[in-house]
Amino acid sequence: MDLFPKVFRTEGDLAEFESSRIFDSIIKETGMSETNANKITELVVRRIISSGIKFLSGPHIREIVCSILSEQHFENERKLYTRIGIPLMDYEKILENGFDNHPKKIINPEKIHNRAANRISEEYAHLKILTSEESEAHLSGDLHIHKLRYFDLRPLTQIWDPRVILENGLPPIKNFIPCCKLKPTNNLKQAIHHLIKWLALIQNEFCGNQGYKHLTIFLSPYVKGIKNSELISVMKDLLYELNHLSVLTGSTISSSSIQTEPTVFEPFLKVPIVNKTRDKYGDYKEECLKLFNALTIAFNEGDDNKHPFNIPKHEVLLNKKWLEEFNEAYLHIWNEISTMRTPILINSNMKPLTNKEIELLSSGGYINSGILQEVCLNLPRYAYKSKDEGKFLEIIATNMEIASQVLLKKYEIIKKRLKSKHLPLCSGVINEKMFYNLNDQRLSISFIGLNEAVKFLTDFELHEHTDAFKLGKKILGKMHNLCLEFSRKTNKLYVLSENVSKKAAFRFANLDLKHFPKIAIPQSSGDTFYYTNSAHFNKNVEIDLLEKIKKQEEYQFFIQNGAIEYISLNDFKRNNLTLVDFINKAFVSSRLENLKFCP
Repeated sequence: MDLFPKVFRTEGDLAEFESSRIFDSIIKETGMSETNANKITELVVRRIISSGIKFLSGPHIREIVCSILSEQHFENERKLYTRIGIPLMDYEKILENGFDNHPKKIINPEKIHNRAANRISEEYAHLKILTSEESEAHLSGDLHIHKLRYFDLRPLTQIWDPRVILENGLPPIKNFIPCCKLKPTNNLKQAIHHLIKWLALIQNEFCGNQGYKHLTIFLSPYVKGIKNSELISVMKDLLYELNHLSVLTGSTISSSSIQTEPTVFEPFLKVPIVNKTRDKYGDYKEECLKLFNALTIAFNEGDDNKHPFNIPKHEVLLNKKWLEEFNEAYLHIWNEISTMRTPILINSNMKPLTNKEIELLSSGGYINSGILQEVCLNLPRYAYKSKDEGKFLEIIATNMEIASQVLLKKYEIIKKRLKSKHLPLCSGVINEKMFYNLNDQRLSISFIGLNEAVKFLTDFELHEHTDAFKLGKKILGKMHNLCLEFSRKTNKLYVLSENVSKKAAFRFANLDLKHFPKIAIPQSSGDTFYYTNSAHFNKNVEIDLLEKIKKQEEYQFFIQNGAIEYISLNDFKRNNLTLVDFINKAFVSSRLENLKFCP
């Protein structure tokens, strides 16, 4: 034993070197046979003796073991035995320089710790959860696993029925010991306070967007008797508080959304309000409109510096009938679009409540919905690899199969986390039922660069030629049908979605410039390279606006979740249209689901 130095242990003490500890840990962590484990242990002991090492620690010994496992071609065992973490220099770089010198990203101790921990979680996913094929597909840029750093613990998004909180208080589940219970309230300010605090609490268990649907309907009973000026002030407080959540959490940004409408529409008319009276939401149409106007005015005013509230996202439901009946209310929305550009318009004709949601409303259930995980496909990469349509479609099928397996793994992981109470709020119970319904969550497959993929295969962008447009439609149909097939085979909710990750469009383009430098055709803006998002046309080309809408709605038919068409306000000038005419005559009668305006 004199040949060995003392071992510094992570627990904070010194111990005698014992080779049996190495032997036992190799078997326990890798499942290696005793014969092979004994061989590796012997090689480790010989190396320590021959090197004359004067300092040993647990991590140091592990490095030696991993080196020998690689030398002896036990690569899978090395992956299982390796230590995950972050290099000293990388951590110091975050401490000193922040996050890539990005001016809009806030640096504080919580976010620095969060960034370091994310590196560990992402390494764990590559080493332990994903197969070599899945890991390589993500790292090389064939696909992008959205928010991989949270893959082992958190679902992605959830949009809540506000009645979860309004009816059950905060937190809504039983016996949640870490914080005090707040009973339901009939006071608007307190109701708003509860809703905001819920998003702050539950964000600890999700990694993406949180929000509320049909907020103006479900809050309408609380509005009675409140003056307009006070109501606007309360709505402004709501926007401030939700906006500030992005700073309070450890994630890079905590996005949120609120969905509003000017009236109580058909499925909600006979739904009982939450305070156990005989009133129905249909009795509060006037209050719903009053709240809708107050919230829109609050968005229009912006913050105290007259800056827009980009968080929370303002999602506004409309249809042709409402535009006629609530013309004055929608004037506030048109003004918000012109000045702040914050609203996302939702065509309620194209996004009605599902039969299941209507059934839940009638039975007293909650209409929560969310995405469990998203995996994004790099379509231009598949075009570069295939160089012809037939092979291209085969590569799509191969990568969608990989994506489907990744999504199934996420399902099983969250199922396990719910069972073990690692998601304490989501695993809680309301009305004798599991609060978070895993089987209702969508497994999302999105994509980047349909425009560039078709350009490479046909020499034309999507808008430039009929053959290019038809090929784009054929590709979307193939992906849509594969999602339906995955859903049938697994009894899970696979959906084809528009990509939500800004990172993926830039990451794919830069990787392809590296791997396919002679043939890659990304878009560029100065020194920045990117691919066109999802099924959109090249944003830099001028095309007749009404023609663009008609073509894009054909593509959106195949996208089952979250397709948004982006319109520049300058397009109206070029096409001799006004904003109001466009929405009244084109959008509400189209098959587009969502519309967002940009400069």
